[in-house]
Amino acid sequence: MDSCVIQLTPAAKKYGNLNIRPCGKDFFPPDVFGGPSIKAGIGIPIILKVDGLPNPIETDIPKDETGKPRWIFRKRNWVKEFVRCHKLRLTDTVTIDRIDKRTYKVRPNNHDTQILKKEHTDSKNKTQQKFLDIGYTRTCDCPQNHINCLTAKDWVRSQVAIWELYYEKRDIRDKDIHPAVFPIALPKKCIELFTHRGELVLDPFMGVGTTLIAARDSARNAVGFDLSRKYIDFTNKRLSQLDIDFGDKTKQIAICDDAINIPKYLKEKTISLSVTSPPYANMLNRKRLHKSTRGNLRVDKHYKKNLQYSNNPRDLGTMKPKKYAETLAEIYKGILPLLKPKAHCVINVNDLWEDNHRYPIHSYVIEALEKVGYELRNVIIWDKRNLVNRVGIFGWPNNYITLTITFEYILDFWRPS
Repeated sequence: MDSCVIQLTPAAKKYGNLNIRPCGKDFFPPDVFGGPSIKAGIGIPIILKVDGLPNPIETDIPKDETGKPRWIFRKRNWVKEFVRCHKLRLTDTVTIDRIDKRTYKVRPNNHDTQILKKEHTDSKNKTQQKFLDIGYTRTCDCPQNHINCLTAKDWVRSQVAIWELYYEKRDIRDKDIHPAVFPIALPKKCIELFTHRGELVLDPFMGVGTTLIAARDSARNAVGFDLSRKYIDFTNKRLSQLDIDFGDKTKQIAICDDAINIPKYLKEKTISLSVTSPPYANMLNRKRLHKSTRGNLRVDKHYKKNLQYSNNPRDLGTMKPKKYAETLAEIYKGILPLLKPKAHCVINVNDLWEDNHRYPIHSYVIEALEKVGYELRNVIIWDKRNLVNRVGIFGWPNNYITLTITFEYILDFWRPS
């Protein structure tokens, strides 16, 4: 797909004149060039799909009285609306992508090619904040009202609320590297359900970068955060070993920082999906006894070992259930303004069985996120029976307890419009 980058001029904002001279004649079909006026005859129109505008534009390119191209589109009222919609400045550029001979896509570059700056002014001083240089706009040709790139057939398949997912060879299963990693298939399915190519995905608790791998596979931009420098380094190593080129150049960035600081890195209304599996609430912060495993298989290299992620007091895995939910709410309250309206926020959690008591973590998380402004849209069950083996008898004969390792919750929220 050929592209042309053009600089905005004062005439774009004042008259709607988009200077397309840098594109050159070969970028457009030769029959698109028409006469100096409608009466003199117009060329065969091309179709412009303009980011932020509901309807495509059909237009030709006029020539002047001498027969030379004027290098503006004949229909140009939309240009002023486009400039206003994206708050473009004279320092910004616009990209025109040639989809096919008669179809072109027009998109702003102020969002995905420049480091964005936000100014905060008070009575005493003026500070400037720099945001990540990462794209978040669509690069696909899907209709504006579609929330993903799926076909109707794929959509129907995805309506089933029980998911059976599988680990692949690239997945990290070694608990010495990370004690609890969800399969690439989980974030990948969410990415395909709730985003378009080129959009931005966030993982606030990325661990060893599973979501970033899924985003790279799917030609999406992604940012992941984690408290552990070890996990950041491991993620960067995984990403460097991938060799996937879709033509769309996307970025996947791993950042070592507390998730509470995410608003310092990203601009408001840029995230199309947040998907994560937060650390388990206090579940790994104890010796592993493998009570649900067959007796002769309980003793392995992790038996009676504590596999907790870290001892950082900000680590969710060290927190009791109610504190865990409160801290999640605090983090997601800061993330909410960063989401686009109706952008989805997916959280994979499991309930906790501790000291002969069941803690409904999924209920705590739902309540906590609704309090800070999220709306629950779907509850999906991750059916893990295909991943469970070597199970022994547990609780018999007087204490019936279901195995929480056989399923987990995938909670789907969104930012209300």
